[in-house]
Amino acid sequence: MKPAKHLIQEDGEHSPNCFPCKIRTVTMAPSAMLTRSPEAARAVITDPQLEKDRESYRRLRRDGEQPKHLKGSAELEAKANESFEIETGWIVEDRADRLRLATEFAGMPEPSASPIVRETA
Repeated sequence: MKPAKHLIQEDGEHSPNCFPCKIRTVTMAPSAMLTRSPEAARAVITDPQLEKDRESYRRLRRDGEQPKHLKGSAELEAKANESFEIETGWIVEDRADRLRLATEFAGMPEPSASPIVRETA
């Protein structure tokens, strides 16, 4: 590949469309190079997982569930058996404990919009 020639105008000045002069001013940001930017290298790893979590979160919300966080929604969608596991964000491995907790959570009253005021004696 041979070098590009400069475009010189009749008055001896470089033309505004001179490619070698334009390319001389091009710089690369360190964040564009994975070896020079830890944030860029981290993004390559975390972005695909974050996209999976977003899709799972969207599906769970569409199904009427309320995940505690966006992060980890894909794992919750894959492993959770009960609604309380999605709401609390933790998976109960033992089947008996899971069923007992599911009935306890189902029996809890719905949260109200008004605050609970307790009178002191």
